[in-house]
Amino acid sequence: MKKEKRTIHIEKVTSSYTKYSFRFCLGFCFLIFSVISVAQTTLQTPGIPRLLKEVDELKMTAWVDSVFDSMTLDEHIGQLFMIVVDPKTDQGNTSRVVRYINEQKIGGILFSKGKLTDQAASTNKYQEASKTPLLISFDGEWGLSMRLEDTPKFPRNILLGAVSDNQLITNYGEEMGRQCRELGVHINFAPVLDVNNNPANPVIGTRSFGENPQKVADKGIAYAKGLEEQGVLSVGKHFPGHGDTADDSHETLPVIPHNLEHLEQTEFYPFKQFIQEGFTGIMTGHLSLPAIDASSRPTSLSPLVINGLLKNRLGFEGLTFTDALVMKGADSRGSSVCVQALLAGNDILLSPANPVSEFNAVKTAVEEGVLSVKLIEEKCIKVLKYKYVAGLNQYSPINTKGLSSRINSNYSEWLIRKLNEEGMTLLKNDQEIIPLKNLDKIRIAVLSLGADGPTEFEETLALYGKVDCYRLISNAKEKDILSVFKKLDHYDLVICGIYSTKARDYASLQNLGRSKKLILSFFTNPYSIRNFSNSIGGASGVVLGYENTTYTQNAAAQLIMGGIPAKGKLPVTIPGLFEYNTGRNTQKIRLSYQEPYEAGVSAQKLAKIDTIVWEGLSSRAYPGCQVLVAKSGVIIYNKSFGHFDYARTHPVRVTDLYDLASVTKATATLPALMKLYDQNKFGFQDNLSKYVPVLRNTDKKDITIKNALFHQSGLVSFIPFYRLLIDETSYTGPLYSSKRSLIYRIQYDNDTYMRSDYKFKPGLVSRIPKAGFDLQAARGFYIKNEFKDLVLEDIVSSRIKPDPQYVYSDLNFILLKEVVENISGKKLNELVESEFFSKLGADHTLFNPLQRFDTLCIAPTENDEFLRNQILVGFVDDEAAAMLGGVSGHAGLFSNTNDLAKLLQMYLNNGTYGGERYLSEAVCRTFTQTKSPLSRRGLGFDKPDTRNPSSSPTGERAPGSAYGHTGFTGTCFWVDPDNDLIYIFLSNRVYPYRGNRQISGSNIRSRIQDAIYEAFQ
Repeated sequence: MKKEKRTIHIEKVTSSYTKYSFRFCLGFCFLIFSVISVAQTTLQTPGIPRLLKEVDELKMTAWVDSVFDSMTLDEHIGQLFMIVVDPKTDQGNTSRVVRYINEQKIGGILFSKGKLTDQAASTNKYQEASKTPLLISFDGEWGLSMRLEDTPKFPRNILLGAVSDNQLITNYGEEMGRQCRELGVHINFAPVLDVNNNPANPVIGTRSFGENPQKVADKGIAYAKGLEEQGVLSVGKHFPGHGDTADDSHETLPVIPHNLEHLEQTEFYPFKQFIQEGFTGIMTGHLSLPAIDASSRPTSLSPLVINGLLKNRLGFEGLTFTDALVMKGADSRGSSVCVQALLAGNDILLSPANPVSEFNAVKTAVEEGVLSVKLIEEKCIKVLKYKYVAGLNQYSPINTKGLSSRINSNYSEWLIRKLNEEGMTLLKNDQEIIPLKNLDKIRIAVLSLGADGPTEFEETLALYGKVDCYRLISNAKEKDILSVFKKLDHYDLVICGIYSTKARDYASLQNLGRSKKLILSFFTNPYSIRNFSNSIGGASGVVLGYENTTYTQNAAAQLIMGGIPAKGKLPVTIPGLFEYNTGRNTQKIRLSYQEPYEAGVSAQKLAKIDTIVWEGLSSRAYPGCQVLVAKSGVIIYNKSFGHFDYARTHPVRVTDLYDLASVTKATATLPALMKLYDQNKFGFQDNLSKYVPVLRNTDKKDITIKNALFHQSGLVSFIPFYRLLIDETSYTGPLYSSKRSLIYRIQYDNDTYMRSDYKFKPGLVSRIPKAGFDLQAARGFYIKNEFKDLVLEDIVSSRIKPDPQYVYSDLNFILLKEVVENISGKKLNELVESEFFSKLGADHTLFNPLQRFDTLCIAPTENDEFLRNQILVGFVDDEAAAMLGGVSGHAGLFSNTNDLAKLLQMYLNNGTYGGERYLSEAVCRTFTQTKSPLSRRGLGFDKPDTRNPSSSPTGERAPGSAYGHTGFTGTCFWVDPDNDLIYIFLSNRVYPYRGNRQISGSNIRSRIQDAIYEAFQ
């Protein structure tokens, strides 16, 4: 078909229009004269839209002609109608829509709000009912969630306007296009190209990319590019620009009062750029534009605006859609709104209030000559061409199986998080308070205004360190307000999250900024923060999240804590407070919490971890566990599984604590030694006896610190120190046996059975707390302070091998704890708390956790029927560490995966974390890279066994550079500097019985580690 055949001659259309308004023709002539006289404007001829150019024209023409030739006039008219329908699949709704398809021959559908599965089912049903495939459109300005409740929730455009990287906007458009295709959608009514230059705008506001025409154009084009690369037609709206009005076109006809020069530079600009780029559709808004059409006729119904300005002058040749004709702004002054819309130049009539009567009105207008048959035919052919472009020549039903999982993809989740993170805007940062540093020196409170319950903002902040949370609902009573603010007096820093535009700027909040550090984080639209201008003036930091979602809350918290950098730039001016493009930049200084895609890791492959973990749960290798993976400074996987016990009384949470057992060696004793070595307090060749006097003048006086770290001191692997407590005269015969009997009824290990008819030595054990018995080993189990000396004496009197050789022994680290304490003058627990854990924000990492946490937060270990006669919760499982008061160099530390990751990331960073240096780079490299010449062991760390992989504690894929440790209770961690990787596994496999070896027999921990490597290699 030749181009001239389908060209719409505006002269003929407007002459037909004279019965409606002769003034329009005069106005149009005036417009042409005005346009020619404007010096800065030129006639634009962008040509055919890009998607139309890309198809095979011969094949398209053949299909279009065959469909067109089979149609009646009614069907030609019907192709121009796109009605709004409910996606529900009930019979009444379905019958009504099918009737429109059969009787009005409608060409397209726009679904209203509903559910994903309903829309998919309805689409298939209606496509099947239609002779000509239907164009399915969607109003998805911020993704499918704008209309469908069970779909990914992308940010609104105002937040995207703060994102500097437009490639991310294109990625978003691509993902939106992919989701549309999965759902059988061919058209997305986006991007919004309105320039938001009126703070009082009630309808555009957060739907716009901002107030700068160039940035609005750039982002709209970036989004449309992504959409159309996926074959989905983009539709820019609301031409000629709905941004600068204080009225809502749903309720009235807004007036855009500017002169032509202003319109050219502002309102028209994004649309001109959009057209120049060759995108498919433009939606015309219901506006009054006196500079173009003095009649105050809605722009959507004005031939001066649609045919004259949009098509003839700007050269737009794509599809022109009306905005919803049911809106009150589409005032047709008593005539048929659809007839006027077609005469004005629109191609598709969206959402008429009464499709039946409007269809009949258009048909009558054709019969009476008001609308020419040629005009209808040209528009019908145009619609059919774009149906071909959309792939409807090869229509296939939506595959509804697995649709939800395909729509709600891992990539989509990552992209949503990424966009929110990139858009977070730091408006104020006095004295560079953000990101927070020196967490050990500030007491932090989080105040939530307008939140009814716990928020993602609070929970994410808590991942980084200790915070106390307080809340005030929007209509809080005065006494509650005073009570909360009084409690805040005890803190150094208050982080205030504001979640509602109804929240008030309390006088007490304004005063906080004068007495202490205050950070305000807004989860509202930008303009509403003016209500807090007084508090903003006194605040040290101000973060703008743009909307109240879990994504914005998470991103804002990470920004404040330094998990992500601040990059966003304010897309609008906030009068009296912040100028357009305000935005302070910061650096990432801590771990972030993001999707695997952020680190280039496949989430689907990483899900193999879940399979292995559930295998362990099913085989009762452990009742529950936590698993964490961090890659390139990003925690990409942190999950909890199962329960504390097999009775399933308490599901494991990621914040719960586990007994680390021997992992204590590498996470408490070792960092303490590294710190002291960094301070030149000892040398590797120093003898332990130099710092542990009890070893002097013994056969252990020459054990070096280095050999103790390598486990090649010659010390025996184990000493049952509990025997020091037992009165050997209280029973006859051995204390244990290899066989069960009436006497030896308590199973201690797989091949060891203990007797219970013994007594403790008088004066060493107390069932109640009392002076001199400060070593608490369990509930109602206190040991005399001097017992520590007995342990050291027992070590001194133990056997020692004369030649250095590798024998793994807890005794080495019991002695190394003495080294730490005698050099530093501090208890081991106090030293690591002050120098590491509190600074790192690892407040869930500590010895003797019951001093700070309830038993409901701590996983139980074994049911100790032999010594302590109780299920151990919050008391270290290892008997030696327990009898030393819960603090030892070889065991006793409790933690969770999230906290351990902070310490391990500090190792991986060669001594830095959170903007602070803990250890020198040289010391970190020495301790993590040095390996024993006699075994796989490092300086306190375990290493992969590259010579004998079958006996290695790691997975097969772990490189020789990795370092870590395992623990008796079912724990491990591994740090891989080659791949910038951290892996942590925590469980209570010893519950209720320490002899459970299933976790090792099934190689659960090492298989998980291999699965991690498989996910990114």
